Amino acid sequence: MSVVIILDLETTVQFGEDKSKDNSPYNPKNKIVSSHWRMLEDGVLHDAQHAIFYHDEKKGLDADSSDAMKHDLSRAELIVCHNAKFDVSYLLESGFSIPEQVYCTMIGEYILARGQRQELSLKATAERRDVTRKKSELVDGLFKSGIGFDSMPLATVVEYADADVLSTAEIYIAQQKDLLKDSNKGLLPTYTLMNEMLLFLVELERNGIAIDRDTLGDVKKQFEEEKAQIEKDLDAIVGDVMGDTPINLNSGVDMTAVVYSRRVNDRNYHKNAFNIGLNARGKPLPPPRMNASQFANTVRKSTRRVMKTVAHHCEPCGGNGRFQKRKVDGDLYKNLSKCPLCDGRGFALTETGQVAGLKLIPTQASDASINGFKTDKVTIGKLIAQAYAKDNLKAVEFLTKTSRLNALSTYLDSFIKNIQKATRADGLLHAQFNQCITRTGRLSSSNPNFQNIPKGHKFPVRKAVHSRFEGGTIMEADFSGLEFRVAGELSRDPQIIEDIQTGKDVHKQTASIINQCPVEDVDKTMRQNAKPYTFAPLYGGMGANEPPHIQAYFKEYFNIYKGLAVWHRKLMDGVLKDGLVTIPSGREFYFPNVRRLGNGRVTNATAIVNYPCQSFATADLVVISCVRAFKRFNQEKFKSRLILTVHDSIVVDVHPDEDARVIEALRWAMGGLAEEVLERYGYELLLPLDIEITQGANWMDQVEIEFD
Repeated sequence: MSVVIILDLETTVQFGEDKSKDNSPYNPKNKIVSSHWRMLEDGVLHDAQHAIFYHDEKKGLDADSSDAMKHDLSRAELIVCHNAKFDVSYLLESGFSIPEQVYCTMIGEYILARGQRQELSLKATAERRDVTRKKSELVDGLFKSGIGFDSMPLATVVEYADADVLSTAEIYIAQQKDLLKDSNKGLLPTYTLMNEMLLFLVELERNGIAIDRDTLGDVKKQFEEEKAQIEKDLDAIVGDVMGDTPINLNSGVDMTAVVYSRRVNDRNYHKNAFNIGLNARGKPLPPPRMNASQFANTVRKSTRRVMKTVAHHCEPCGGNGRFQKRKVDGDLYKNLSKCPLCDGRGFALTETGQVAGLKLIPTQASDASINGFKTDKVTIGKLIAQAYAKDNLKAVEFLTKTSRLNALSTYLDSFIKNIQKATRADGLLHAQFNQCITRTGRLSSSNPNFQNIPKGHKFPVRKAVHSRFEGGTIMEADFSGLEFRVAGELSRDPQIIEDIQTGKDVHKQTASIINQCPVEDVDKTMRQNAKPYTFAPLYGGMGANEPPHIQAYFKEYFNIYKGLAVWHRKLMDGVLKDGLVTIPSGREFYFPNVRRLGNGRVTNATAIVNYPCQSFATADLVVISCVRAFKRFNQEKFKSRLILTVHDSIVVDVHPDEDARVIEALRWAMGGLAEEVLERYGYELLLPLDIEITQGANWMDQVEIEFD
């Protein structure tokens, strides 16, 4: 007998002073207003039921409201919800028990999309599948008036939520039918794994991350002081190279003037000359094909040199920037007019005849932007290399400090500010983890985005993550070189396999090629800077927009790893044939309308060769290790808490009595994947998956743990 409960909760919502919405179950002010469900027993869908909790006429949970739901939850083998992580979290936080198995219809729809973007909300899914629609019109007007579910007419809440449950039930039944089709049966292991992972993520979010507010405040102060000093240094450099010309470093136009010593003559001409804009699908237009001579001529036609200036007092307006105009009849205008000579600044600028700026040179059409030429993060990295080559040390300093300034702004806004805002009164931060955002199945996170936190243990924000236990520690277990190993697994490139088995330092190899020096001469900085280039070819990078010496590296890389290049071609040929890429887990990615290009590659080539490697590594292998860790922690009844998974690691808040047991559990969960991969997918891992475990008083100050 199969017993399924299909459930939907309506909850309260809190609004911040900035009008931000907080419907988190970890906000102590939020409650379940009502619960609505249907039982599906042996394929028969029963009538809707509901329990009312924190509505106006109710003060809290009571036996009459909850007994029926508790009974049905206890006898169900499976709970089904749309965006199930939300409902499951609320149930657990409110003291309810749930069935061992969870099924999320949003995850189901995501997997069937095969990497294609589509709206996954209940409303959009119901419309796409032509099942019972949401009754949004019942509540939309009330929401806009500031009326939540707890204050709406009870009949409205019931009618609205019961429709949601019926819609979810019909979607679930339709998805189950889809999975019986021969074309979809291979996706079943991915369904199972992602729904198991959902419970792991609920555990992470419920456990929360202990934040040391004082430490975070100290880090904020350090960042702000460094930012202020860099801004002062940049202003000094700008004054030196631009003269008295006012410059706003947040302006793309002004940054083009400072970095490239040029300004656009005619915006429309420049836009058309370099094909700048978006196509009908919202994608950037491809840059025009130009040789070096054609590009240089177009730059000269579309832009002009910028000259240094000297400021002097504006006589016509007396340095005020405004003056009093008279009408034809001699009367004065009521309002002051802006001085046309100084443009309202109170001073006029005279060109000195000396070229201003740092005099760096755009090298190809893809460098052009609507404001002149690009000064984004990637471009700045290339320009620093150009400045070094020209011994332009002032440009190196300016660009390096600009890059650091941008990073500091991101750290302050995206991490410090968001962590401070999201940390609750009890000192715990309950970050959100999302399974259905990226195309590859890799996790994303929000409030804040821990998946974008800089790698390594030098980022000071990590210092604020500490243990909730007296004498406790933070422990992180990380896969070693996972991307490279998975590339070897999937491509079966003999050189990658040999390099892994012999323990070659591939980052040193990359650095030696890029810097054209022997491997033994590669220092730590060179090795660290080379890491992105080691991984770029694995994910389809060809270095087309890189400087010549980097382009040469990419060619040499595929000469070393010929098997990887062959595998990439097989993937592209396969997509041309049937539009699909299938990885060992059975997960699939669909690429419609792919065509062959003149260079032998295909459209969407980067994604076609990227998705298999990234997905099998981070959406399958890492996820299996997380699920294994979750099961082991529950079996052992640890006091220690799983708190994060970032990139390819698991982070634990360790109770002081459990160090050795947690280490053993992580080694089992992450180091013992081979047997479970074989069991789940029938796939035998060729290469071992090594892990490193570090531990410390906080997430930054970590020491590697030695083990056999």
